[in-house]
Amino acid sequence: MRAGSTSDPAARRRASADAARRATRLLAAIEALGGEAGPEALPARVVAGAVVLLDAAGGALGLVDDTAGGPVVRVAAVAGRSPLMVGAEMPAGEGLIGRALRDERPRAPARRGQLAGRAAVAAPLWWDGAARGVLALAAAPGRRFTAADGAMLARFARHAAGALAQARRYERERRRAERLALIARVNRLVTAGLEPDDLLATAAAAIHELLGYPYVAIALADPADPGDLVLRGVAGPYRHAAPVGYRLPRDAGITAAAVRERRVLLVDDVAADPRHFPTPGATGIRAELAVPIARGDDVFGVVNVEGGEPFTAEDAESLAIIADQLASALANARLFAAARRRAARLATVARVGQLIAGRLSLDHLLQTAVEAIHEHLAFPHVAILLVDPADPAVLVRRARSGMYTGHSVLEYRQRLGDGILGAAARDRRPLLVNDVRQDPRYIAVPGGEAIRAELAAPLLSGDTLLGALNVESERPIGDEDATALLLVADQLGIALENARLFAGTRQALEGTRLLYETSLRINTALTMDEVIAAYLDEVAARGHYRCTIALYDTDDAGARTAVTVRGHWAPAAGAVLLAETVPYTPDGLDAPLDAGHTVAIADVHADPRVSAKLREMQAADGRPTLAMIPLMARGQRLGLVILSSPAAHAWPAADLQLYEATAAQLATALDRCRQHELLTARGRQVAVLEERQRLARDLHDSVTQHVFSLTLIAQALAPAWRRDPAEGERRVARLLEVSQAALGELRALLAELRPADPAPPPGAAPASGLVCREGLPAALRRHLADVARGAGAGLELRLDATGYAPQPPDHEEALFRIAQEALHNVVKHARARRVTIRLGVEGDLARLAVADDGVGFAAASGGFGLRIMQERAAALGGVAEVTSAPGCGTTVAARLPRQDGER
Repeated sequence: MRAGSTSDPAARRRASADAARRATRLLAAIEALGGEAGPEALPARVVAGAVVLLDAAGGALGLVDDTAGGPVVRVAAVAGRSPLMVGAEMPAGEGLIGRALRDERPRAPARRGQLAGRAAVAAPLWWDGAARGVLALAAAPGRRFTAADGAMLARFARHAAGALAQARRYERERRRAERLALIARVNRLVTAGLEPDDLLATAAAAIHELLGYPYVAIALADPADPGDLVLRGVAGPYRHAAPVGYRLPRDAGITAAAVRERRVLLVDDVAADPRHFPTPGATGIRAELAVPIARGDDVFGVVNVEGGEPFTAEDAESLAIIADQLASALANARLFAAARRRAARLATVARVGQLIAGRLSLDHLLQTAVEAIHEHLAFPHVAILLVDPADPAVLVRRARSGMYTGHSVLEYRQRLGDGILGAAARDRRPLLVNDVRQDPRYIAVPGGEAIRAELAAPLLSGDTLLGALNVESERPIGDEDATALLLVADQLGIALENARLFAGTRQALEGTRLLYETSLRINTALTMDEVIAAYLDEVAARGHYRCTIALYDTDDAGARTAVTVRGHWAPAAGAVLLAETVPYTPDGLDAPLDAGHTVAIADVHADPRVSAKLREMQAADGRPTLAMIPLMARGQRLGLVILSSPAAHAWPAADLQLYEATAAQLATALDRCRQHELLTARGRQVAVLEERQRLARDLHDSVTQHVFSLTLIAQALAPAWRRDPAEGERRVARLLEVSQAALGELRALLAELRPADPAPPPGAAPASGLVCREGLPAALRRHLADVARGAGAGLELRLDATGYAPQPPDHEEALFRIAQEALHNVVKHARARRVTIRLGVEGDLARLAVADDGVGFAAASGGFGLRIMQERAAALGGVAEVTSAPGCGTTVAARLPRQDGER
């Protein structure tokens, strides 16, 4: 029978019950392995569970650790034993635990060591196909482990191994997840901004703080010298040992090797690596990990970490992920920086364009463009040259900055084709030379010894060359800067054309305005002196030449007899009116002047058309340059506008345009004044003639008849006296009566010729010569008194001015003249005994009525005097009417529009 077997039912029951208890305890122990215990706490739980399971006095759990000398078992947890055992190591094959690891199966009790002299049992822990640890238990004194105990421990060890493996995997994934989370945080920080310096400083700090690397440095290749690495981000003690800006030696160190070889370099013992370059001030460095920052074929730099502990492949993987993110962020940052630079450059170009476009004055435009390029585009040496209108093959400098400012001559002249600038202008294409010392076309400027580059761009309007923009610099001019300058050149060409168009438009508007103002003032002038003064003030004063106006005197046949200088303007003296006359002398200039052509003489001494007398006059005056503009009216030359200058020069058409455009207005105005004077003189002659004819009529109708009667009476007086003295006396009385009548007629005529008012005092407004300062009623009373004295006692005269309101002087004068004419006719023809004059204002009319009780006449037979009365009334918007019939007397009535209070 096998050991342990029995046929005793009771024993079998006890064995069965014991097996059930063991199974229950095993299950409980296995279940106790579950829960949230991590790899650090789980070994202690495994040992405690095993001790309870086998009712042991204590136990230990050792885990395999691979070392350079081979695998060893390191005690990870104990129960019921000294805590000093934790961490103890033993090689495979030594002790119970070592033998269990070596044999990879449960072992019998030990005979020596800490478990010697006691019952003990050990079982290996298997996972991933290998023994990864050992679980050993010791029994209390007097207790022995059985084979069943060993088997149960082995089963528990298998479950414990699985739990430990699962915990380790969980812990590994947890750490991996945490590391990935930290890497993600680092990446978020890295990609949060686009400024490279902030980006790298943030990345170094994040790697140091979140991933726990003590020494962190990020170096980038120097753009100016890609072979050098420059620290751009540091963290940890590097901040003091190797600050930002520190340059790593070329081709030295593990970092340079990682960049050169474009691969990750992990060195766990830097002391044994000859490539290691110790950082000044950095201590305790044992290991170094360098990861290149690369994207495609571009290597931006390297991430380098150092520390006192070896780095793992997991560290390398983490830094590689961060380096990839840094490469992307740096690439994006560079793209963003380039885009921002382009945007800023375009904004600057737009700003320069706005400054240029806002200037329409040519000089202001050019200087603004130079200053804008200097200030906004940061080019110190700028010059703008324009094509010389007088010589299109020459460029003239009009604006400058930088070293050009020190040049003594502002209007520096350069021919097309000379120098880089001249070549660009001649060929109408921009030229960029970044090494002017190697270009034979370069023309050095004094003070420009450091100049390295020159950009010359033609300024064009369509195919027309307007000038050139020249920029010189001590540094090379990049493509972006060149493009910006060419855009400015294009804008400047447009602005120059606009400025020229504006100048032409403004000149045309100024000419139009001048013509209008001159025309307005000249056409409102009443006399020739006023016309000439207006021309000198409005036209001559706008120029810088001496301007003289000369008019011709002619005889009755229209031939010129003399030349009268009526006025002149000079810059120093201003306008002067005068009347200096010299005899007219024909010369060779008459033909073109009579044809209406301007004669421009650059030098009277060299022009054969000039007469000797004119040459002598101009030489004495010291003004050898003349321009004569004829004043033409109705096909005749009335005079000249003469321009003169003390310096001999050719006359530009633009200088003469102003005078020529206004000469026609001046000639028309002068002719109008002259015609007005002639018309006025003829009008006076006609008026005098008509007055003489009327006086002759009046004298014939009145005084002559009386004188003739006196002659007849005087001839018959002596014979009648001899025949009858009484008849003689009657003849004498008649003679006296006729002579008094003749005297009255003469007095009436003299009253018509004499003004009713004295001349106004000096400075007073001129009053009517027929109406006194007291007004119309007083003037009529004075005139009635004169008429009464001339007519004798047989005529009764009465004036009724009740209700009359003063009227303007011209109205009162017209009414006075109408009344005077009516009274004259009464005295002369009516043989009336009573005359009544009524003067008043009714409604909107001023009324005058002169009524007599004379013999009357047929109204249709009114003569010259009646027409005069009607014309006077009509001139003021009124009427004059005569009502008469033979034997019924006569009434003269005049009505004028009422205008009160305007005396």
